[in-house]
Amino acid sequence: MKRNVKRNMSPSSSCNNEQPLMNPKSKNKKRQPASAEPLPRTSIFRGVTRHRLTRRYEAHLWDKESWNQNRKKKGKQIYLGAYDEEEAAAHTYDLAALKYWGPETTLNFQPEMYKIEMEEMQKMSKEEYLAVLRRNSSGFSRGVSKFRGVAR
Repeated sequence: MKRNVKRNMSPSSSCNNEQPLMNPKSKNKKRQPASAEPLPRTSIFRGVTRHRLTRRYEAHLWDKESWNQNRKKKGKQIYLGAYDEEEAAAHTYDLAALKYWGPETTLNFQPEMYKIEMEEMQKMSKEEYLAVLRRNSSGFSRGVSKFRGVAR
């Protein structure tokens, strides 16, 4: 059984010079170098990204002072929570940045907005305050313990 294949029969083309059509989803595509074009930002706020699958906003903090034992490198990314609103994630990043680096750090909003929270955060350690911030996120399962999978 023969297939009917349309061929370009212009005078300049010949049967010997025909090139096969490329499949647009072929695995042999040439990739652009990573530095060719920067990826678009998913948020206008510092420390906030948009999750690809859930389309919710996540707040992250990069702690350059800690040592990552698994990768043998300095610094680690700290997850602060998932939020439905972009501004809520930006506020969480600001609060965590104030706890880690103090009022001199670059924030998304004015530092005067956080006077009450700054008084509360002085009473807690970094880990305790991060647990409070994560607990307040809309993506947090409401458990009592700070440990994963423990309800009481």
